[in-house]
Amino acid sequence: MNDIDWQRPPSGYSELLGYRFTKRDTDFCEVELIVEHKHLNRLNVPHGGALATLIDTAAGAAVGFAQGPDKLLPAVTLSLSIQFLGQAKVGDVLTATARRIGGGRTIAYGTAEIKNQDGRAIARGDGTFRYVTPRT
Repeated sequence: MNDIDWQRPPSGYSELLGYRFTKRDTDFCEVELIVEHKHLNRLNVPHGGALATLIDTAAGAAVGFAQGPDKLLPAVTLSLSIQFLGQAKVGDVLTATARRIGGGRTIAYGTAEIKNQDGRAIARGDGTFRYVTPRT
């Protein structure tokens, strides 16, 4: 897996939101998003769906790196629980830090927390993921 593949995953949704992977290790992943106007809801704070996407993406990738940082196992989300803890604004740099916290051969559990550039907690969440065989 080369750096371009893991930093900018090839999907329309990832391109739309504009997040990028910044760190990876066994059972660990970090995803970054710079808040833009397109991420805001009607109250001018990041939409909960954008924050949930960061939690889901980071935790899912941490689970995917169970066999090491050079092999991303494909997994789908079975369940996701989010707690919104703070607010962010346009220009803030949000970092979702995630780790795999358990699981087995087919099911795995991940947790993630989003903080802003000042270290203030914005959201956190937990996910249950299922490893899958990629479709061709």
